[in-house]
Amino acid sequence: MYPIASNEADRLKALRDLEILDAEAEPHFDAICRTATALFGMPISYVSLIAEDRQHFMARCGLDLDGTTREGAFCNYAILSDAVFVVEDAWEDARFSGSPLVIGPPHVRFYAGAPLIASTGHRVGILCVLDTKPRRFSPDDRARLQDLASVVSAQLSLHRAKAKLREREAHYRLLAENSSDMVIWATLDTVRRYVSPASRTLLGYEADDLIGTRPMDHVHPADAEAYGRLLNDLCEARVTQAVSTQRYRRKDGSWIWVEVNFNLTYEADGERPNGYVAAARDITARKEAEFRIAHMARHDALTDLANRTLFRERLVQELSMSQRRSASFAVLCLDLDRFKSVNDTLGHQAGDALLRAVATRLRGLVRAEDTVARIGGDEFMIIQTGPVVGSSIRNLAQRLIEVVAQPIDLDGTRVSVGVSVGVAMAPQDGADPDVLCRHADIALFRAKDAGRNTFRLYEAGMDFGSGSATGFRRVGDVPAA
Repeated sequence: MYPIASNEADRLKALRDLEILDAEAEPHFDAICRTATALFGMPISYVSLIAEDRQHFMARCGLDLDGTTREGAFCNYAILSDAVFVVEDAWEDARFSGSPLVIGPPHVRFYAGAPLIASTGHRVGILCVLDTKPRRFSPDDRARLQDLASVVSAQLSLHRAKAKLREREAHYRLLAENSSDMVIWATLDTVRRYVSPASRTLLGYEADDLIGTRPMDHVHPADAEAYGRLLNDLCEARVTQAVSTQRYRRKDGSWIWVEVNFNLTYEADGERPNGYVAAARDITARKEAEFRIAHMARHDALTDLANRTLFRERLVQELSMSQRRSASFAVLCLDLDRFKSVNDTLGHQAGDALLRAVATRLRGLVRAEDTVARIGGDEFMIIQTGPVVGSSIRNLAQRLIEVVAQPIDLDGTRVSVGVSVGVAMAPQDGADPDVLCRHADIALFRAKDAGRNTFRLYEAGMDFGSGSATGFRRVGDVPAA
């Protein structure tokens, strides 16, 4: 019976953890065996891993065996100590004189073995040199063999690290290639070195088509500047994580909204950045929902015109621009005539259809940069951006009256309504939103007081006397956003 190390269970576990017993042969271990035979002038060298009941020759030179049982093996003694184990003449040593390697080929007479120590500190194998004749092994020889054994031990640790790395890579690849997100690894020049198969769904490209490309190759021009700054910050390690939202162009030329999560990656030392991992997902549906919500918050649900909130924002903006460029603009306050009778006679659905038809006509009479708003009920307001003059605003007001007066078909019933218009000009009639709207409202009251279906421009003094708008309505009281 051969001796067993006191920590045999832990030693065997350390060997199993290396995951090397069933691994493919690695040429550099054979190279070390060749080096050992040349260095010591011996015909045989092998690297033996000592399992529970067998020694596995994972590399060898001058020996045509994959391993042997542990019975009678030199390794049983060599594995017990960190020192080099030497048998100068196996025929003279009762422990080995009956060993298969001694009494049979290759007829070993000399053996020297240095233990291979795993990173856990356990001895898992032996690097040995053998000769077919007895010989001496000096202290210098022992030191040289230990040096070679330390190289093998380092290679065993490296094998384990590589195996773990391959395992992690396989795990990450499995996750990446089965994720609905497009996963990218790029170097610090933002060149994509790995792209997961989800690229086909996200962008319409095969993964290989995107290798060697950069994210800026596909980003929308309007988003490019901000996106470029973020990538620079990431690749210069000013930030280590980031989330960005921008539009990407698909292979078919269409644009989608994409949210990308970035994480900086590092060299093995954990200090030097070497690239980044990004996970990109399609958020077009979410963005469209956000746009719809934002649109609804600032638009009238019935007519899709601007509501009070958006009208106020546009009015404040136009006042600011008017002051900068010293140009006038106009605010028009409109109120439909005879709408109530249509609503009462034909019902609310018909009334709603009438309001939508009027809204369409109003939009058709102004420019894209102008604003048409429904303030409430049958009340509308218009901002005609500047510069404007009195003659042009009179022409617009008259045209509004003429177009709105044209008959409207409501499911076979033709109806006609009129509109009264009040106009205030900025800055002469007010440089404050509330004042400007109140003066347009006063002018509207004067138009209705004059017989309806007409327009009036605000004039100083309209606030006083029998024509005061006090108590009529407060269209000008547009709430702040």
